[in-house]
Amino acid sequence: MRLIAGLTATALLGIAAAASQQQSADVYLFPSSSSSQSTSDTPSIPKEVARHILLQRLSTQRYGSDLRDIPSSVDAATAVAHIARFGKSPAPLFAQSTKPDASQLVIIVEGASAEDSSRAKEKLAQHAAFRVSDPPSAAANKNLVALFRNMGAAPAKDCAMEASINPFETDCWAGSTSVMKYDLRQAPTTLDVLYDNLSRLNKFANDGDLEVLLLVLPESSRSSKLSHWSVAAAGASDLHRRRDAETVISDQDTASSNANPPAAKPAAASAPAARRTKAIPQCFASASSCMTQTDSCSGHGECVNKYGSGSGGNSSTSAASCFVCVCKASAVDHGDGAHPKGRKTIQWGGNKCQKRDLSVPFWLITGFTVAIVGAVTFAIGMLFSVGQEPLPGVIGAGVSRSK
Repeated sequence: MRLIAGLTATALLGIAAAASQQQSADVYLFPSSSSSQSTSDTPSIPKEVARHILLQRLSTQRYGSDLRDIPSSVDAATAVAHIARFGKSPAPLFAQSTKPDASQLVIIVEGASAEDSSRAKEKLAQHAAFRVSDPPSAAANKNLVALFRNMGAAPAKDCAMEASINPFETDCWAGSTSVMKYDLRQAPTTLDVLYDNLSRLNKFANDGDLEVLLLVLPESSRSSKLSHWSVAAAGASDLHRRRDAETVISDQDTASSNANPPAAKPAAASAPAARRTKAIPQCFASASSCMTQTDSCSGHGECVNKYGSGSGGNSSTSAASCFVCVCKASAVDHGDGAHPKGRKTIQWGGNKCQKRDLSVPFWLITGFTVAIVGAVTFAIGMLFSVGQEPLPGVIGAGVSRSK
């Protein structure tokens, strides 16, 4: 019995020691979030809130979330304060800026030893932002990068550190955002290359061309029992909801899928691929990719640079380029022998100009109906008010009746 009790105590002590060895992950920001910040002032943030900070920095639109996946130990006001402090700066409401917003880069470094973490704290002391108290496993990091790629916030290819920190290296960017993940077990000199390029990185950051979030994950988190950055958002419904928000459904896609049924293949491999073919990103890097993926805007428009002038072909391929479909009206002539005769103009809308825009006829019919109802109501009310007025007295009080 004493032997069993001793073994049990030893096992429990081993488990407790392994749990205590779980280190936090350090996060650095370029440019730094504050001018001077000591290590004691660096807040410790749970991984769910850190995930929202990453999503906010990589979102091309105004970011909003109900924060229902944050742990109960953190209240919503504190989580919002962390997101506002360490997220990207919001665009001014009234001031107009001719310079485009800074490109957003997230660098995830896995497998940092205690020596690597200490050296990073020494080299990047002025850029220390916060710590992730419970960094998840390497599998969770892989799924997080896959989520960013499905959102269109990360490029499909991996780049070296020297190229990834250059906001004008378009091959390493997905528009104005990028996510790169490096493993020190496979590339042990990754942080050294970053330190060698600190001056160039600080120049891009100080000029307003680039904002970087560096996440240094300890080696102890590689085999962590935490398999998700957010357990509440880890289900398929969260990923499908983000994909469906950018999916354009058209009759042409449905007809082609019915006419050519796919060959039998595993559902896990075929379903995501089928959904990805229908996803339309908010911006295209070039006019040719916009024309190809939107089928020439369904023949009802053209691809133009949203932040430039004109369509410009493929000449505008900088990080600030954003090619989208601009829909044009179509005129349909019924001809001489058609009934009814005349000419009809059709307006188009949607990400691919594949939907008929019925807003103008709707507002014409609605406005005409409201005007008619208002006129009839006004006429009936006026007639009723006139009928309620008393009639004038008998005129002829000064006329005498003849005898």
